[in-house]
Parts: sequence; structure tokens; C-alpha cells
Amino acid sequence: MENPLKSKVFTTNWDAWNNKWVPFVATPFLAVLGVVIGSVLNVYFASSELGQTLVMGLFVGVTMMTGYTLLALVD
Repeated sequence: MENPLKSKVFTTNWDAWNNKWVPFVATPFLAVLGVVIGSVLNVYFASSELGQTLVMGLFVGVTMMTGYTLLALVD
């Protein structure tokens, strides 16, 4: 990974983005998308309440990291 890409995805360096509104608009959208995907698919991956919560958290994290990476590549 390039250094500018790392500073956009893995740190909270808002100055690394060319468009300053991208992180502010993308964060709630990606979080809600991850919760929706996780809540739909968690019953297929876990049977306990704790397992379903952990699976939903995993989907939120994966969705946000994937979304930020794609947005950083476009930006």
C-alpha cells in the first residue's frame, strides 16, 4: 500500500483526503450498511446472541474498511 493510501484508510488524517467531506459523509453510510448486512447474515453464521452480535460487529468493520479503501483509491 502506498503511504497516502495508508494515511487515508488507517489513520484519522483528515488532511490526506482531497475532498474533506468524504470521511464525514461515508462514515455513517458505511456503518449503517455494515449493520444492515450484519443483521441480515448473522443468523447464518452464529446461533447464540453473543455470536450474532460479534458477527454483526465484524461485518461493520469489514464494510467500513472495504468502503474506505475503495474511496481512497477513487480519491
